Amino acid sequence: MSDLLHLSHERGFTREDLADLPGLFPPCVVRDGKIARADGLPLEWEQYDLLGEGFPATLTEDGELQVSPRPTPAHEKKAKNLVKLLDDYLSCQPGGETHLGPELRIRPYRRALIPDLMYFRNPNPEWDKSASYIDQIPDLAVEIVSPSNMGKKWEDNLAFYRQLAFPEFWLIRLDDSIEVWRAAEPKVSATSKPGQLFSSPLFPGLAIDPAWLMNYPNEIKRIDQFSPQIIVSPSIVNPKLTKQAEALAARIARHFGKVYQPASWQPELRSQPGRRPPISPKPRRRREQDPGRER
Repeated sequence: MSDLLHLSHERGFTREDLADLPGLFPPCVVRDGKIARADGLPLEWEQYDLLGEGFPATLTEDGELQVSPRPTPAHEKKAKNLVKLLDDYLSCQPGGETHLGPELRIRPYRRALIPDLMYFRNPNPEWDKSASYIDQIPDLAVEIVSPSNMGKKWEDNLAFYRQLAFPEFWLIRLDDSIEVWRAAEPKVSATSKPGQLFSSPLFPGLAIDPAWLMNYPNEIKRIDQFSPQIIVSPSIVNPKLTKQAEALAARIARHFGKVYQPASWQPELRSQPGRRPPISPKPRRRREQDPGRER
């Protein structure tokens, strides 16, 4: 337990120290970004459920409320670009859902977390779409480092992800590098810096450059298929974008040890009103060679 939980009237606090919480809450004090009961007892899930959606705090295993500061613009940009990248991928490789910022509540462990992004291969169909939290362990959890969650907070979350055997979790650091852990190798992590591609078994055929989280390349939208073959659709209005998309496709193919070969696109033939479609010369040639076959 932290020192915060041992506050008492004898140690002293004023009304200004009390947190503004619903009336059914016991008196709680605010210290160092945390909210805890003034009588030293831990907060319960029933009390936590009284907090309205959007309350900027999560329940810790110590029975305290950890206040979360608002994310910075750079933090939000990275999260939104990662969602955009995965959604672009899932648009041509359907399967699973991404969720940006909902709360994850694991009640048996008395723990609530808010990963910046979660991915579920098989999301629970019973989820209430209006619910403010999720109670299913995701296949991927992503956290973006900011000055407010560096150090012990991230280490605690990392230990919890390992304890529950999350299949995969990523940490996006302040230098934009991405560190990856997988349950299959709990003691091994791999770090990719901006400019280096990395991939995940969760997304076959997708290679990610950490630099894309700050500067999302438009050419990704021209890639219509990631696996087993990378296909780029040409842009009629922007040939330069097509070339950039083909260069990106070649780079992704090299990451997987393959060679990208641009597809030969041919214009689609459409029949015009009032005109009969052309007749193939093959039947006519066959009749000339063997006129006795005609009946």
